[in-house]
Amino acid sequence: MTSVQAIGTTITAGQESANSFCKKCHIKEVEDIEVGGMAHQTAVACHDCHPGHKPSSFENIPRCNQCHEGSAHYDQLQCLNCHHNPHQPMQIKLPKKAYNECLACHNSQGDELQQFPSYHSTLVCTDCHYEHGFLPECLSCHKSHGGSMTEESCRNCHAPHKPLELTYNNDVPSHFCSPCHAEANKLLQNSQNKHSQLGCAECHKYRHGVIPVCSDCHGKPHADALHKKFSGCSDCHNTAHSLD
Repeated sequence: MTSVQAIGTTITAGQESANSFCKKCHIKEVEDIEVGGMAHQTAVACHDCHPGHKPSSFENIPRCNQCHEGSAHYDQLQCLNCHHNPHQPMQIKLPKKAYNECLACHNSQGDELQQFPSYHSTLVCTDCHYEHGFLPECLSCHKSHGGSMTEESCRNCHAPHKPLELTYNNDVPSHFCSPCHAEANKLLQNSQNKHSQLGCAECHKYRHGVIPVCSDCHGKPHADALHKKFSGCSDCHNTAHSLD
């Protein structure tokens, strides 16, 4: 037998569950739980959260962190800003401008935005992620560097929460680099030396802005006296993109 407190009176529910008894008046709430209650459906009954009923019990709406604890996310004061319906807690609807609420779970993304400042760092999370779980396409805001580059190309170099910290594998195609580095590309295209046969990332390894030292690949190819007289390779060999 299940006993449920309602209107200040103990009512015996017979063979009915506590939830089905509450459904006699609270139809929508119980149906919401049945459809999308998650652990609110499987782990607790109505009276576990609502131990009494008004008017005999005015404090029968629990705080979320009475049960949910153990991380910064559960320290949020306004849970209903995102979890509008506690009877369907994972039906998340974000407020128009959300930031701290998001970082309570997505703290690594927040750390990247702060450690690697960019225009993205000036935005709030919902400027891009206006629905929970929604990942915007880069090209919905940004123009492609070149006609051959697609949405899938962006992630080869740019991480969305630190977009100016460009990193890549050494097999990234050179035509990803040439739209921004047009002059270097032009020199290589017009050159007959072996550097023109290499991919950009073979010399500028892994991170944008890396400028290799010639001796990393070539050692000291000339006599010591010549290296002593001309301390810089470019004194004779112009630039690495045009060795004329």
